[in-house]
Amino acid sequence: MLIDALEKIKQQTIISSIVMMILGLLMLMIPEKYDGTLINLLGYVVLLFGAVMVWNFIESHKKLSDWILFIIALLLLLLGIFVLLSGDNILKVLSVLFGILLIVDGVHSAAHAWMYARRSGRKLWGLLLGIALLLVLLGIMILNNPWWHVPHSFLKAIGGIILFASVAGLIRLILVWPVRKA
Repeated sequence: MLIDALEKIKQQTIISSIVMMILGLLMLMIPEKYDGTLINLLGYVVLLFGAVMVWNFIESHKKLSDWILFIIALLLLLLGIFVLLSGDNILKVLSVLFGILLIVDGVHSAAHAWMYARRSGRKLWGLLLGIALLLVLLGIMILNNPWWHVPHSFLKAIGGIILFASVAGLIRLILVWPVRKA
């Protein structure tokens, strides 16, 4: 059962890391005149993540943690729709959205580092736990961000943090896998 859970986490990590890396790079490279398009792209990505989380819930065993992630997925879907439909105060919405996403990702990563990587005997599980806690701190920083008055700088900061989160996912992947089946 532990091996199956680790394989599922591996698949989710690969997909989310690739999407987040592309999004982070786009946010860092796109000129200021395309900020509106970038915000719409962020809305679609949030919708995609919410849909994937709903799909994972449908396939899950419906434990308490699965229900919590399902509620978060529904909130992501609503936030994605709001980002696409909203024009005013979108920076506040984005700061809340990405702050919460980073905090959830950090807590989720910390739980997996503690419960799976540590129990499976991985030597650097503490590094995984440290990266997860750093993701939580970055999420808190985005929630209390100083960039609301400069939209382009704010999007660059989010892009850099998303890029870091994707690299953290790849580090998690390298340190935890390959998993040997017994």
